[in-house]
Amino acid sequence: MKILIGRDSNSSKLLLTAEGKTVMIEASDVPPTVGSQHCQLDIDGNTIKLRNLDINNYTYVNGHAIELKTIQSTDQISLGVDKYPLLWNYVEQLLPPMADIRHLREVWNSYEQQNIDLQIAERRFNTLRSVTGLITMAAIALSIVTGGRSHWYVALYAVAIAVSLLFFIKAYRDAAKIPHKRQELTRQFQRDYCCPHCGHNLGSQSYEILIQNATCPYCKTKFLH
Repeated sequence: MKILIGRDSNSSKLLLTAEGKTVMIEASDVPPTVGSQHCQLDIDGNTIKLRNLDINNYTYVNGHAIELKTIQSTDQISLGVDKYPLLWNYVEQLLPPMADIRHLREVWNSYEQQNIDLQIAERRFNTLRSVTGLITMAAIALSIVTGGRSHWYVALYAVAIAVSLLFFIKAYRDAAKIPHKRQELTRQFQRDYCCPHCGHNLGSQSYEILIQNATCPYCKTKFLH
């Protein structure tokens, strides 16, 4: 983003222009030593560069004259030989709004972890269900080895049937529980994982992707992280 800064010749006020938007500072008249196109701010992410636009202009950062300098928003900027102060809150009127999204890291991590926990629980349950088959196979093997003389294989068959019944009951109950848990988890995530500025849900973009994109895809608010 480029912000052009200079003195308006008609009103003698400070004029800041960026991307078709103009802000006039009504606080006080600007001295004639400030040019109409005096300096320019180049803002790229967290990097801010201040450029003096004419050799006859004077632009100061913390009292030192500069031609091109990387600055911080806390630096003291002044224009012209009279050192007219350029306050950062003038610049902020042209900057896109910012929203702190640091709390969304925990929202994303919690949602991701709960989804993983549900998947692990389902897979563990399916693994345990295979025990029924192992018990049945053991009963068959025992009946073959003993030639049917031992009644232990009957007990193993009974255990296999009982275990199968228990797993059937649990599976039947979970068939309703798990989808409801997933639905509630998704609803909670949709409520919480939103842009703090416009309130739009940020969908399936991970927190890392949000940081990389740097802005809200809906309102273009810049993300602070």
